[in-house]
Amino acid sequence: MEVPLGGCTFTWYHKSGNKMSKLDRFLISEGLMVSCPKITAITLDRYLSDHRPIFLREVCYDYGPIPFRMFHYWFEWEGFNRFIVDTWNTTSISDNNAIIKFMKKMRFLKGQIRMWVKDKKETVGLKKSNLKGMLNEIDVLIDVKKVDQELLNKRVNVLNSLQELEKLEAMEIAQKVKIKWSIEGDENSKFFHGMLNKKRNQQAIRGILKEGIWVDDPNLVKNEFLAHFKERFDHPCSSRILLETVFPNRINVEQNLILERKVSKEEIKKAVWDCGVDKVPGRMLYRFGFYIRYWDTIEKEVIEAMSYFLTKGTFPKGGNASFIALIPKMQDVKVVKDYRPICLIGSLYKIIAKILANRLVGVLGDLVNEVQSAFIANRQILYGPFILDELIHWCKSKKRQTMIFKVDFEKAYDSVRWDYLDDVLHKFGFGSKWRHWIQNCLQSSKGSILVNGSPTREFQFRKGLKQGDPLSPFLFLLIMESLHLSFQNVVNEGLFKGVSEHYGLSY
Repeated sequence: MEVPLGGCTFTWYHKSGNKMSKLDRFLISEGLMVSCPKITAITLDRYLSDHRPIFLREVCYDYGPIPFRMFHYWFEWEGFNRFIVDTWNTTSISDNNAIIKFMKKMRFLKGQIRMWVKDKKETVGLKKSNLKGMLNEIDVLIDVKKVDQELLNKRVNVLNSLQELEKLEAMEIAQKVKIKWSIEGDENSKFFHGMLNKKRNQQAIRGILKEGIWVDDPNLVKNEFLAHFKERFDHPCSSRILLETVFPNRINVEQNLILERKVSKEEIKKAVWDCGVDKVPGRMLYRFGFYIRYWDTIEKEVIEAMSYFLTKGTFPKGGNASFIALIPKMQDVKVVKDYRPICLIGSLYKIIAKILANRLVGVLGDLVNEVQSAFIANRQILYGPFILDELIHWCKSKKRQTMIFKVDFEKAYDSVRWDYLDDVLHKFGFGSKWRHWIQNCLQSSKGSILVNGSPTREFQFRKGLKQGDPLSPFLFLLIMESLHLSFQNVVNEGLFKGVSEHYGLSY
């Protein structure tokens, strides 16, 4: 396999400068990539030569501290469940704001878990060393034929204890790799370690090109990502467009009452379970598997926090902070703009967003035209391509001239103005309380970029919808409906004419 090449993309240039190619590269066995996850290659300056030398190296840069995360295999440790329940029940925090109270309690628990896990790992490591020593002593006795049934039974017990410890370690690596075995109980620690190293090697950000210069200093790389995405999410959008389109579909008073109703315990529990078990958390270390496992313990505080938001409609400082993970759009990424941001939303906000999203889904079908087929119940996103294919086939068979209007939304979610979204919601007839909830969910959001697992400074969001937010797809559908209505007005004025029922089709 090829080692990812940092620096310039091409290694050979024609003297005229109008021809270039990537002639030089390092090819290594896959095993070396697994055992040496920090291996990388970089191009050097060519000066008078027509070739750039390429340099193979294994180097590790420190990008800073990595956030603490929870792993499911901790649940298998003896005493962990009792520790969580006792710590939560004995922690007393008073605050008039139920969300702040819940956040403080979770933050305190996180610190206690950190210390407990650290001590447990040290104890497990010492226990593993002692078991290996005992096994070695037993094998020495067996080797000199000083063996009896009691010694053999002792060896079996020691092996079983070692296998249990190895199983817990394999569960940790398996969760990091996100690979599941088809046969339960089939663990292969070497395989998991290898896959984890390979995954880290492929996803590692080794540097970026800035004005044609390769930058691999961790602080400079993090600052470049921070500056790019801060401008993308923080700077004001273009001038506001006044929304004068008449919306034929509006929600009624009864639907507004359903949207703005008080939250129930069953609704909150459904939202938590809908979030899955192993979703990557944001600022809080807690995955939703933690919420589900200890629901009876934390249920009261979670319900109070959700009820507080839906009553007051505000998030406290830090209550809607998230990490932004970087996903490369292509292989061999070298510039900042070729990374796609995905928000790792905090568990507290995600529950609220899921509750609001579940409510919004119930009215979307009555608001959004049938031509929009994504994210709506009983509609398939493939309807659009199928209809388009049928139309093109029909026009070709009838030899009719056709113009197809295709819109490519570049960074579509990022370009949404919040005041325009509020106008759209108002035009659809959403109540003031619902619009206040949505605006507060947007305006309270902050984020920091994860570069090789280490976060940058935090910045405020001022526009756009977050990728990974349960609400984002449905809010964007409402934005798109305003565009559809604009096109419909153009058709109604006779400026464009679609395929009509006169020809036997009604698209």
